[in-house]
Amino acid sequence: MKLRFLLITLVFVLSCSGLMAQEVIGWRSDPTGRFLDAEPVIEWSAENNPGKNIVWKTAMPNWSNASPIIVGDRMFVCAEPATLICVRASDGEILWERTNTYLDAVPPEELDEVKRQLDEVQIEETTKEFRSTESKLNNTRNKLKKLPEDAEPEKRAELEKSVEELSKKHEELKAKLEPVWEYVMPLTHDVNGYSSSTPASDGKYVYVLYGTGVVACYDLDGNRKWIRMTEKPTNGWGHSASPIVAGDRLIVHIVNLYALDKETGETIWKSKAEPRWGTGIVVNMGGVDVIITPNADFFRLSDGKLLRARDKEDKAFLEYARPILHDDIIYFVQHEGRAFKLPSEAADAITLESLWETKPKKDRYYASSVYHDGLIYAIVRQGHEFSVIDAETGEVIYTEVLKLGKGDTFPSITLAGKHLFISNDNGTTVIMEPGREPKEIVRNSLETFRSSPVFMGKRMYVRGREHLYCIGL
Repeated sequence: MKLRFLLITLVFVLSCSGLMAQEVIGWRSDPTGRFLDAEPVIEWSAENNPGKNIVWKTAMPNWSNASPIIVGDRMFVCAEPATLICVRASDGEILWERTNTYLDAVPPEELDEVKRQLDEVQIEETTKEFRSTESKLNNTRNKLKKLPEDAEPEKRAELEKSVEELSKKHEELKAKLEPVWEYVMPLTHDVNGYSSSTPASDGKYVYVLYGTGVVACYDLDGNRKWIRMTEKPTNGWGHSASPIVAGDRLIVHIVNLYALDKETGETIWKSKAEPRWGTGIVVNMGGVDVIITPNADFFRLSDGKLLRARDKEDKAFLEYARPILHDDIIYFVQHEGRAFKLPSEAADAITLESLWETKPKKDRYYASSVYHDGLIYAIVRQGHEFSVIDAETGEVIYTEVLKLGKGDTFPSITLAGKHLFISNDNGTTVIMEPGREPKEIVRNSLETFRSSPVFMGKRMYVRGREHLYCIGL
């Protein structure tokens, strides 16, 4: 069976190098995490200005974890909390910036009234006080819960009084915010922020999603076509799953799974779907397009019908990363790794054929894995234990501690040309040869970054915490 990836890859002449290359228009290009046509340099340094093999670097207005995407001669990146930035790929010049806040999504005829309500409530100050009170209340409740049975009565009484007072204040602030609650920023983690979702493009328009629940569409010159609110994340740790362009639809997964009309932003359908931090994939099964989420749930693209729901006892799912796909086999690799053969038809009730189970190191896998030449490469978030798995049998061929230094491995493993690029958020990148034995080639340093690198021709692009980099010759 032939699978058609709907995370489209295009071919164009890269203006800055004159080389034919693969154009990235979504998170990780395709469900394998590979840039096979790339010929990137494997050594760089930003110690001097501009540094070794640094073609250009451009200061960003704020940080972001989102990866860049390239559409023709333009690159699109994000910045906290809700800004889309267009950069010229040849020299790094910022061409335009656009905000995508709750107020930007308010219809013009309602804007004055909404601003009046927000000013009346003093939303920024009140929200800050509300969140602070909420945090103190939760901490005090936890202290009270953990208090030993034989604790001094005075100590228990003191904590109970604090809980009562904080609860009262919390309710008062919540009531004050109630009339404008839809404009209150949701909770997120400082590491995640609101701009961890990578934009997507169909080559004509660019689509962006933020952890606020706001989705927007722009043409390549920065003219907004539409903007709307979907829903807010509810987990308290923020959002990072990226939007997916699938034919005439834009797939957005926050709490529910949305299919939006990419021309208008209107909801075509909405289905309940277990939220994860990773991004799903879209495949064609027997002529039917199907969305597969990191939770291993299958939805029909045409109408949102749930075709396969993961059994809660089934550990074949991903919390933070994206599934990888090769031919008709889908892999969910973390400490409970599984491989499934996809059926040839997308029946109303899909049953998956399990091919193998495996157990690489038990830990969180923030970085998505990569498939290449019959092997799967995976790495844990801390400790830097790198595993190579036989894609046919699930056997862990070897593990290697890469010693990447302090920090977490947020960037996903990427294969570009003939090499694997494995990065830590402290800016360290190890270049390795793929294969059944560990072969480290070189190590490089850059500023802090949590995004995944993107490759085009002989150039590599990295969205650092403070700068956007073009690395190459």
